[in-house]
Amino acid sequence: MNHGKVLLLALCVLCLLSFALGGLLYPAARPAQAAPQPLEKWIVETIPQGGSIFSVLEKHKLPLDEIGTVSYYFGNYIDVTTIQPGDTLKLQFSQQGRKLAKLEFIQEPTARHCFTAQGDSLAYELVELPVQLRARLLNGRLEGTLDASLLSSGLSAEEKQQINNGLEADINFSRDARNGDAFQVLLQERFFDGEKLPGGKILYVSYTGENTGRHELFRYEDAAEKSVLSGLYTVQGKSNSTSGVGFPLASIHVVSAFGNRVDPYYRGWAFHQGVDYRAGWGTPVYAVANGTVLGAGYSGGWGNEVRIRHSSGLVSQYAHLSSMSVRRGQSVVRGQVIGRVGSTGRSTGAHLHFGLLNGGSYINPNQLRMVGAEKLEPARMAEFQAQMRKIRARVDALSATS
Repeated sequence: MNHGKVLLLALCVLCLLSFALGGLLYPAARPAQAAPQPLEKWIVETIPQGGSIFSVLEKHKLPLDEIGTVSYYFGNYIDVTTIQPGDTLKLQFSQQGRKLAKLEFIQEPTARHCFTAQGDSLAYELVELPVQLRARLLNGRLEGTLDASLLSSGLSAEEKQQINNGLEADINFSRDARNGDAFQVLLQERFFDGEKLPGGKILYVSYTGENTGRHELFRYEDAAEKSVLSGLYTVQGKSNSTSGVGFPLASIHVVSAFGNRVDPYYRGWAFHQGVDYRAGWGTPVYAVANGTVLGAGYSGGWGNEVRIRHSSGLVSQYAHLSSMSVRRGQSVVRGQVIGRVGSTGRSTGAHLHFGLLNGGSYINPNQLRMVGAEKLEPARMAEFQAQMRKIRARVDALSATS
């Protein structure tokens, strides 16, 4: 009897060992994973004259809700005011269901903005190649108009305009400028594979004439990205570009421009009555000019909204605020904090909606000429003085070798 029990026990142990060994040698089959969807080849498009990202996506019959999603994430990473005809848009669709899988936006050969579909959102990656920075000192003399003289010296229209805006407040060119007056410009230019890229910076400008005297401008570079304070200033830290209105935020990045767009909230075509600026929750919002508060309160889809009437008759609008710090009837001055950024009302996330009305009708806020601070505050003035010393040293070094 005992011998039989021992034999039975041994058989049981042998069976268990066999099962265990079999599991190691022949593991259970895992559930089959769905094969990744094959992707179509890249479709390469360029932004046409009068076209937009929206029009290109709609051309490929992308549903409006998907276009709305793309535009929402696209604007968070790329200032839409920088999009120009001729910019490249690459699209890749999945073969099953033909859904947008990848998107690349290319404005210059050194940078690719890459988006990959992940569920209902888009993952973003910026791929950059190194750019060479070169300083160039340009010397010229006035022949005819300043515009013509600067352009003939090899400056772009945008660079020319920056110089004009900086000098025109101190110099009456129609009265005091004379042929033969001297100007000097220090530029920081960007190059890739020997080709000059757009987006250079003017670091220094001087203008000298018998009737005008000598005037100098230096670039101040603020630490904050896209700061409205970065630009040309006099030696005293004064900005000569003060003939416009102020900015509603300290840093400017346009998420959605004025005009027709696919609404990110309703995911359908709609007319956007202002400009949306990217900004974090609680960011201070400033009055763009002196005026009187017409209203400050909750206003349906606009959420918390402030409206200010200005002496020109225009009304500026600031919507989706998290809080408001002014009241109806109050007088405000340019640069005064009137509220803080939020996402109240019909909004998909924290941002500032800035509108402009003329006679009760919305007009494009880009018609305003917005400028930064009239004068740098003491803390920034110390930074500016250090930057000026470095710029002057570069001018002297380049002058010595020219």
